[in-house]
Amino acid sequence: MHVCLVYVGIGVAGFNPNRPQGDREGSWIGHGIASVGAAAGHVGFEVDLIDLRQLSGWDELGMIIDRNPAQVYGLSVSAVDYYSALKTVYEIKTNAPGAKIIVGGIHPSIFPEQYDYQVIDTVVTGEGEITFVDLLRQIERGDSLPKRVQGAKPDLDYIPWVNRELFDYRRELNCFFAPDQRIPSVTMIAGRGCPYKCAYCQPAENTVFGSPHRMRSVESVMGELQQLKQKYNFNSITFWDDTFTFNRQWVMDFCDIYEKSGITAAIACNSRADIVCNNEPMIERMADIGVDWLVIGLESGSQRILDLIQKGTTVEQNIRAVEICRKHGIKVFGTLMYGLPTETNYEVMATVSMIEMVQPAFTSPFWYTPIPGTRLYDYCMDNELILDGIEGRTIARTGVFLPSLKGVDYDFLADLTNRQFGRCQ
Repeated sequence: MHVCLVYVGIGVAGFNPNRPQGDREGSWIGHGIASVGAAAGHVGFEVDLIDLRQLSGWDELGMIIDRNPAQVYGLSVSAVDYYSALKTVYEIKTNAPGAKIIVGGIHPSIFPEQYDYQVIDTVVTGEGEITFVDLLRQIERGDSLPKRVQGAKPDLDYIPWVNRELFDYRRELNCFFAPDQRIPSVTMIAGRGCPYKCAYCQPAENTVFGSPHRMRSVESVMGELQQLKQKYNFNSITFWDDTFTFNRQWVMDFCDIYEKSGITAAIACNSRADIVCNNEPMIERMADIGVDWLVIGLESGSQRILDLIQKGTTVEQNIRAVEICRKHGIKVFGTLMYGLPTETNYEVMATVSMIEMVQPAFTSPFWYTPIPGTRLYDYCMDNELILDGIEGRTIARTGVFLPSLKGVDYDFLADLTNRQFGRCQ
């Protein structure tokens, strides 16, 4: 049975078949849909993928479906791609009216009722590797499909490694995340979920992955890295895990095995200021094996704002974490959020002062965007702070500078962001 997955992620990158090599938002793979595709392919289904980012527009999508229709289409959807997902469903039903359509991903997991259309056969909430395969087998048997199903949690060591070749993987290899990363570069995910309670992304994330936070075994991660090294001979690795350093013992075990593997690629990964401050020997060990970038969500230089967003860190930890990393030769990629609800210009300048004091190697500012399904979004809704017309926005991997909230001095933020970072258009 022919199964076609559709990567509908044009909400940030848009259509562009001629995008340049190294264009990150248009080239990084979607690990979730690539994992589901790997699971289906592993048990014998014929699986391919259409990446909307590489098409010229909807007409081309329609022609591709008409020319080679599949029996089943699978879509993984984030909030920013909701409307492109619905348009994709329309193109499928227009050009392959007999095909089954299954949708999943973070947005359907949080808001499954928004996909309650007759033309969508099943909505999968949660994780999809096991359940998508089960649904394909039901289709093969001619069984009726449920309109909504909770995805079964897989053991992360017993599902196939992601099928990167569903995408044009040469594109990702030519991308880099941190400023001086060498290509070829690969991205990895070592676990799922996040044990922290930051109000700007929870509980939305745990709606998909639930709890507890799970890590693959070190052996599984290293096995995949060895295979990727043989195949692509990469020079750098970026781990997309929200908090790669959550489990100190796991990290130390990884460092030992990575050091013995002979792979010498530099590593970038995400951590937190409190973890760095409380685990300096771990940071030193990570530096020893080639971790050269830590992404740390510094977010704000105001303790009131850090408490409001339930970050669980302090301004003092932000400062100390950058100092510890610098001491051991690790560069900090510090992310900041401006324009948070109730933030004053005085508190904005506290963030500026913090950054000028600690001087991270790279600073990535964002203007806060409220994300449906999060506690901070609910706070903004309850207090009637959200501007009209921001539906469909989401957190992207590149800076976003668009007004979202009432009561925020965006002229002040624009002037500041331009002067300090040169990133606000």
